[in-house]
Amino acid sequence: MEDARDGAGGGTRLNRAKVLRWALIHVGALVGGSLFFSWSAVAVAMGLAAVTMCLGVSVGFHRGLIHRAFQTSRAMEAVLAVLGSLAGLGGVLGMSRMHHRRDYHQNQPDCPPYFGYSGGFLNAMGYALFFDSEARDESVYPPVDPRVAERPLFQFLERAGLWLQVPLALALYAAGGEAFVAWGLFVRLALTQDGFWAIHYVSHTSGEQPYELPGAAEQGRNTGWLALLSMGESWHNTHHAFPSSAQMGVGWRQPDPGFWAVRALEGLGLVWNVKTVSNLPLREGARHARPTRVHRSAQPVTAR
Repeated sequence: MEDARDGAGGGTRLNRAKVLRWALIHVGALVGGSLFFSWSAVAVAMGLAAVTMCLGVSVGFHRGLIHRAFQTSRAMEAVLAVLGSLAGLGGVLGMSRMHHRRDYHQNQPDCPPYFGYSGGFLNAMGYALFFDSEARDESVYPPVDPRVAERPLFQFLERAGLWLQVPLALALYAAGGEAFVAWGLFVRLALTQDGFWAIHYVSHTSGEQPYELPGAAEQGRNTGWLALLSMGESWHNTHHAFPSSAQMGVGWRQPDPGFWAVRALEGLGLVWNVKTVSNLPLREGARHARPTRVHRSAQPVTAR
């Protein structure tokens, strides 16, 4: 794998800081996780991963701030953004820019290899983890929502990056010593960084396609066996067909923890005007690939 150039997307550039950061996290995970193993530390790591990836990344970043699949208060947006940033994948500004770039190219007839999956698993993982995309023309991409891009808190979280893990590490050390830091920080970050992009790859290359987008290079797949680990994000073909929906898994046969979290927040009065596949049209140009038995939720949108 090497720096890539093409006429559409501009290309990619190896980010040596990303390589070093990934290496340090994984060395810390292997060494610390081995030396300071405890089941309570494993439980802390899994709990933190679930909260930051579900409420933070899936609900807060992806469904909330990027797709505006529900409405909520600025205070709740701030809480979700902090949780998402603690997942260690980057801030919401960077995630939004990357999402828009990938979505644009994946919905063109030809997709650059670093936004597609033709090169295989290791190739896709390498580009996602270690390379930066360099746009030839930024104007072709949808801009980041000004409500996100211009908010001082989100700008601070973007600049802070992994330094946000320092106060968390201090709290973990106070609560459980070295084991909580090794597992709650290093092992968790290694698993979430690798796992996020691995799930992203599989949910574009393996699974069912009940919907199709003619002319789009990447369609997304519904990969059911990853539904719980991905917080419901692996119902990715449905997401491509209904991108503004907070609901990705449809019916009880398609578990969607992220949508369960949205419904729980709605029940608490913390989010409202939730968009689902039952109250949204298909994405323009999308169509059913074959007859399906899709059972949509009949719950109405609640307004405030």
